[in-house]
Amino acid sequence: MKKEELQWDFIKKAKAVLMNWSEANNIHLFAVHFIPLSDFSLEVYVFYESDIDITQYQQNGVSDKIKQVFLEALNDLNYMKIFNNNITFTFDSNENVINNYQGSYFFRLR
Repeated sequence: MKKEELQWDFIKKAKAVLMNWSEANNIHLFAVHFIPLSDFSLEVYVFYESDIDITQYQQNGVSDKIKQVFLEALNDLNYMKIFNNNITFTFDSNENVINNYQGSYFFRLR
């Protein structure tokens, strides 16, 4: 398996852990997208439903917990040993995508 494919495999597995955690904790994640870069660093985009959710989840610690759950899942897969730990998180909302990017995640993630 190519290194890029292996990276995506790990990302998908870690995303499944994150989504299971969010369901179990009644945290609605509208979407989660990933942009792996050529140096194998990773950008993680977590989208909540509304702009209010961004503020609320930052204040009550949910956004930090999301980072923790995802990073622990990657660590359990030995992701950091094979790739690197240069992983950034951006929290946004579907409301913002609709209002400022014509509803297009393609435009938002560019």
